[in-house]
Amino acid sequence: MKPETATLLRAFAAALVTVSLGACALPKKSFDAYDPAEAIDPSPDFENLDLEREISPEMLSPSAGPYRVGPGDRLAIEIAEVPNTAAQTTVMPDGMLYFDTSGGLNVKGKTLPEISTLLASDLKAEYPTPVVTVNLAEAQSQRFWVLGQVKKPGAYPISTPTPLVEAISKAGGLYSGQNPQGDTQETVDLDRAFLIRSGELVPVDFRSLIEHGDMSQNVYVRAGDYIYLPSIQHRAVYVLGAVRNPGPIYYDTDPTVLSSVALAGGPRQDAVVTKAIVIRGSMTKPRVAVVNIHNIMRGYDPDARLIAGDIVWVPDTAWTYLKNYAQGVLVTAAQAVAVQEGLAVLGKGNGGAGVTINAGGY
Repeated sequence: MKPETATLLRAFAAALVTVSLGACALPKKSFDAYDPAEAIDPSPDFENLDLEREISPEMLSPSAGPYRVGPGDRLAIEIAEVPNTAAQTTVMPDGMLYFDTSGGLNVKGKTLPEISTLLASDLKAEYPTPVVTVNLAEAQSQRFWVLGQVKKPGAYPISTPTPLVEAISKAGGLYSGQNPQGDTQETVDLDRAFLIRSGELVPVDFRSLIEHGDMSQNVYVRAGDYIYLPSIQHRAVYVLGAVRNPGPIYYDTDPTVLSSVALAGGPRQDAVVTKAIVIRGSMTKPRVAVVNIHNIMRGYDPDARLIAGDIVWVPDTAWTYLKNYAQGVLVTAAQAVAVQEGLAVLGKGNGGAGVTINAGGY
C-alpha cells in the first residue's frame, strides 16, 4: 500500500467516526475481512431499474415559432434607402441593443420583426418614416453542448432547427480508433451517452440512433441541451453527493467504493454513510446497488469493486424508495458529469476531486 493511500484511508476513517449513524444495530460478521479472497466483493447486489420513458412527439419536431434574440447574438441592421446606415451590432449581456442614434433597446426575447418595429419607432426623431431591416448575422445566445468522444467538443449555436444527428456532426462526429490489426473499433460508450434538457434526462437511445439509424430517437436539440458521449476506455468513476470533494476519480488499477470515497475527501458530517448507492450502466436502464460504507470500514461488509463509469452517490438524507431516489440521483449525477466535461473543454480544470487511484487494495 502506498503511503499517500494509507494516509487518505486513515483520514477517511477519522471522518467516518464523526458521521451520525443512527441507532441501528450492526449485523453479525458473515465473512473474514482479513481474507483477501473475501475482503473485496467483485459484484455488489445490483437491482435493475427500468426508468425508460418514451420520447414525446414534440421532441421530434422543430421548435414552433420564430427565432428569439438573446445576449451575444449579432444582428445585421439597415435603414432602407438611407445610405451608410448598414451595420452589424451585438446584443449586450443585459439584452440591450444599440444602433445608429437609438438610445438603446432591450431586445432580449424579441423576434426580428419585433426589433425592426421597435427600432423604427425609436428612430423617428432622426429619420422620417424609417423602414428598418433586421437580420440574424450570427446566432450565439441559443447554444447546445456536445461533450465527450467527439472531434470538436464545445458549445454550438442553434440558428436553424437542428436534429441530434446533425448536432453531433457539427461537433466533428464521433471519434473512432483502430486496434493493433488496423481495424476501426468503437471508442464511444453509446449505452452511457445521455442528453440533459432543463434539468431532465431526455430518453434517447443513442445506440439505436447511431448504429441502427433509428430516426424515432433523432430529437431536435434545444438551447441549453447537454449531449455527452463518454469514452468506452474512460478510466474514471464519479463520487458525488455528501463527500468533501465530489467529482471524478481516475485510476490505474481497479477502484473500490472505500478507496474512491476516501480519495474524494471522505464523507461530510451530514452524510448518511449507511445508504450510499452505486449506479452502473445506462441512464435509462441503470443497475443500482446499495452499499453500507460504515459496515465496510468496520469489516462487516466486503468492499465493493467498481468499474469505469460507475457513480458512487453518498446521500445527505435517508431515503426510503430506491427507484424514486435513484431517478433524482441520475439527473443530478448526469448534470455533474456534464459540468465537469464542460469545464475540461473550457480549460478550467476538472472542477472536482480529479484524483488518481494508483494502488490496489489497502
